[in-house]
Amino acid sequence: MVGVIDIGNTSAAMGCYARERMSRVVHTPSDGSDSVAVLAWLEKVKPVRVVMASVVPRVEVRWKRLLKAAGVLEVLWVDHRCALGVGIDYPKPEQIGADRLANAAAAAHWIGLPAVVCDFGTALTFDVVARDRGYVGGVICPGLPLMFDYLAEKTALLPALRPIRSKAAIGRSTEQAMRIGAERGYRGMVREVLGEIKAELGVRRLSVCATGGHAAWVLKEAGIEMRLEKHLTLLGLGRIADLNPVVL
Repeated sequence: MVGVIDIGNTSAAMGCYARERMSRVVHTPSDGSDSVAVLAWLEKVKPVRVVMASVVPRVEVRWKRLLKAAGVLEVLWVDHRCALGVGIDYPKPEQIGADRLANAAAAAHWIGLPAVVCDFGTALTFDVVARDRGYVGGVICPGLPLMFDYLAEKTALLPALRPIRSKAAIGRSTEQAMRIGAERGYRGMVREVLGEIKAELGVRRLSVCATGGHAAWVLKEAGIEMRLEKHLTLLGLGRIADLNPVVL
């Protein structure tokens, strides 16, 4: 059993990977500030090794200390030098986020190529994996929370809101107008980006998988054909663990 940890901009997901399955998934602040909970989880699951992805370099020292305190001796920090089960065709592969590499590894093994992974987190990322070239790049858009937060921060009269679905197409209040704009506009953005990616790849079939905390909310009743895999990034880290039995 391998511990897999994905440190995102807002939160970190921790899970147990064994025999291509995830279990015991929990979330904690990305900065590792809830050290008691992290250490308790590590003590409970007792992973033989841990595979880490991080997009927040400033918190990595704290996580290293937590892992050391828990007695975890073998830790693999994912980067472009790891075996992914798929190639990388990218000008500066060292700039690819570890979470995006994990998504590519998961797509190649479980989704089928060519594929696009849509990760609905603080940012919305599209990771493109071609059949013959491997990871070729992607698209980064503002995530759903950022859209609401930015509107509230940069305007004098618009309030801070949480995503709530609306059946109307025309807002009858400021709040309703904002929610409609986010919901309908976000879906439109996803459709447009996917259409452009498919056209540039020049393929008739494109496997699309969604993951991330806001994926289900955005896709519900959206009519966008894609597979939803809640723990895809963690599964990708597990796949990387399988492909890299020795710490690099």
